[in-house]
Parts: sequence; C-alpha cells; structure tokens
Amino acid sequence: MPEGAKHVSVLRVVIREDFSRTLAERLVLDVIKVLAELDTLPSKNGGKIGSLEEEENGKNEKAMKKKTAEEREREIVSHWRNVTKARKMEMDAANQASPSVTVVAN
Repeated sequence: MPEGAKHVSVLRVVIREDFSRTLAERLVLDVIKVLAELDTLPSKNGGKIGSLEEEENGKNEKAMKKKTAEEREREIVSHWRNVTKARKMEMDAANQASPSVTVVAN
C-alpha cells in the first residue's frame, strides 16, 4: 500500500461461484451492523471533518435552493408555452373547420 494511504482501511470481499442471494443478504446485514458500530465510535480527526461537511452542506443547500427556483421558472415557462400552443392549435383547427367568408362590395 502507498505511504500516503496508510490511514485508509480496506475491506476486501471475495465472491465465489456459489455466492447466493441469501449470502448476499447476510453480507449486507453484516456491513450495516458494522457501519452502525462505527457511527458510535469517536472520529480520529477530532471533528475537523464534521465542520467541513457542515460548510459544504450549507453551500450545497444554497445551490439547491437556487437550482430549485430556476427549475420552477423553467416549469412555469414550459407550462405557459404549452397552454399558448394548445390555444393556437385550437384556433387554427376552428379556422380550418369553418370556411372563411369574404365579402366583396361592388
């Protein structure tokens, strides 16, 4: 393992031919159980990661709100385009259904 990655823990899973669904379910349950145990342990970094994650979450929430507003605007514009397009098609269909009358004065 490279020197820069000595702090990284590795879980290696080898899957053989006779690996079945029940074995996969047991593996998933075991991993979930271990993750729950790891969540109860204190972090080795002294909380630095938590503060960074909070900052990133704050930035992401602002971006999500902005994105949501842009998406809403796009949805509204798209809706009204569809409404006007439908009205235009109805008017065109009505004009084609009834023959137009042209009055010519002599």
